[in-house]
Amino acid sequence: MHPVFPNLSKLLASRSTGCLPHLLLHGLRNFAFGLPSHTFGSTISLLISSLPVHCFPPTSTSSSQKPIQDSVMEERRHPLFVRFFENQHFQVANGPGYHVVSLYDSDTRRTVLVEVPNEWGWEVPDVEDPEFWVPLQKATAALAEHLDNLPHGTSRVKVDQARSVVSFDTDAERDDTFGTEYPLLTDYQLPPPISSRTVLRSELTEIRRICRGVDLVSYPPSLSPPQMGQDRNCFVFKYQPEDAVIMWKEIQMLARLPPHPNLVLLDRLVLDEAAMTQVVGFTMRYIPSKTLEAHRPPFKLKWLKQLMQIVDDLNLKHGIIHQDILDRNLIIDPDTDSIMLMDFNVAYRVGVGVTKRRGSAEEAEWAGRDDVKGVLVFLYEYITRDPALAAGFYDLSEVDERPLIDPAKWVKHPSVELDEVAEFYFELMAWVRRRRAAGGGGQLTHYTEAPEPLEWPSVKELEKQGRFTRYRVAARRSAELPYLSWRRPPSSKLDPAHRLLATGRYAGEEEEAAQKAMAKAIAVSRDNPLRKLPPIGRIVSSDDLPPIIIPEEPNHDQEEMGASCNVAGASTTKAGEKLEAGTTKAKSGAKVKVKAAATGPGPRVLRARPKGKRERDRDGDGQAGVVATPNSKAAKKRKRSGYSAKD
Repeated sequence: MHPVFPNLSKLLASRSTGCLPHLLLHGLRNFAFGLPSHTFGSTISLLISSLPVHCFPPTSTSSSQKPIQDSVMEERRHPLFVRFFENQHFQVANGPGYHVVSLYDSDTRRTVLVEVPNEWGWEVPDVEDPEFWVPLQKATAALAEHLDNLPHGTSRVKVDQARSVVSFDTDAERDDTFGTEYPLLTDYQLPPPISSRTVLRSELTEIRRICRGVDLVSYPPSLSPPQMGQDRNCFVFKYQPEDAVIMWKEIQMLARLPPHPNLVLLDRLVLDEAAMTQVVGFTMRYIPSKTLEAHRPPFKLKWLKQLMQIVDDLNLKHGIIHQDILDRNLIIDPDTDSIMLMDFNVAYRVGVGVTKRRGSAEEAEWAGRDDVKGVLVFLYEYITRDPALAAGFYDLSEVDERPLIDPAKWVKHPSVELDEVAEFYFELMAWVRRRRAAGGGGQLTHYTEAPEPLEWPSVKELEKQGRFTRYRVAARRSAELPYLSWRRPPSSKLDPAHRLLATGRYAGEEEEAAQKAMAKAIAVSRDNPLRKLPPIGRIVSSDDLPPIIIPEEPNHDQEEMGASCNVAGASTTKAGEKLEAGTTKAKSGAKVKVKAAATGPGPRVLRARPKGKRERDRDGDGQAGVVATPNSKAAKKRKRSGYSAKD
């Protein structure tokens, strides 16, 4: 019997809890820092410091796979390495009794709503008050304790003051997990050969979970030549299950930068396993070493020179500012004994300034985070161990670099192994002065002034076409519309006898899932002959599928997610029914007028407007969308204004 939830043993088979993996491994701060907190949801680092710390255990591998003994996957005991993220920027008051907190579980890649007691009633404390975050702390602690022992489909949990589970909900219709549409491979307009370097998500085998949206994976034998060796068949897989737009810029940049001995660039584009046309992520080379945050070897002068050259090449040759030169993004390649720079998720092209909004694929300049300053602050902290900078746990934009110019401050920490500090200081300062000199060629005003600027298509048009539309997975599932599932079993309950794929399914389940998907598509096609089945591997346009008629009813979800995602209760026309120009038959038999409400890949979603119902001017023709009978008041009014219902 479960010690906290006595009835749990009646609902679940008794299983060992194993390791509660509520802290992620090394690497999460590449996301937690450098991006606005709302990009991935607010981290709850300061709220779980009292929780027991466990890392993700290694993902089980088959007997044919050689375990990866990688030092970078070490357990981290800093509270930023968390499993759960708050999805919302505010506490949702559920009356005076309970608060509802929405948490994203990066281990199983799903959202869980947690109801916790509300002690304040309607008088919610200010966000600056520590008491405001108490429900979030309770919700996180409750999930860390119970989630892996609840059914895999649990979408809502209610706990009491003692964090004991009162009830839980497994109704798939109430699942609050979001998905996203992904851009097509052709949308990126990448040059060869990188445009042909692709791998399916279902071909990647999960080795280990690093942090939110980052896994260590292996390629299939067809993409890993024998000379590579099993111990070298390791790659970093980056993805975004809920917001694909934020990967657009990083993929474009890493794919277009030329090969560089000190940069970790894109290796392959990862495509969805269904249509094989959508880019759902990318892979990079894996370096089996610790970052300079996790391990600090005696720093070599040649590494400093390499780092300064990296920055010069990015800034002056390509017009790119990395904006995140920190120890967590620097690693020493053991094969070449060279320093490597990685993670371009906040990089931008000089002169391309936009507002910093949630989920934006556009580039933004962050004040006080230029790369020259990044190198200066990094080396100063590496040598002096200045507690004010706390081994990389600092915000670069808040550091004043002027005091660091003083040579008197460069006092080597006793634990640091280094040759003469003066040699490093003078080498660095000569470079800083050269880059800061006005008119000395150390600054660009626009990336197009660079000798080899990088260009890529704008993302704005794709956003308008619905390429990056977010949707509730439950809505797509209930309407039998295609969606990409990312859910996977918790790392504490993996089957060691089977390979887990990047899809979240075991190798044996993947083929079965594909067969079920095809059978469902065939069944839908049989019920509605107008719906064509696009051949595998072909780019699907909106004209390939028939419209889906959605009755015009008030729906708050529709306003939030867009008509293309609001498919609950959708109904299609009967097979063989004749469609008049601009009209169709609704299920009730009433004559309605329809118009497209979404563009982009997938079926066209049409909005059905019942007879005589008024609408806003959605098509920009200056007229409200009114469908009226010839003798109705609306028809007479339009006739007087020179507009008839027939128009």
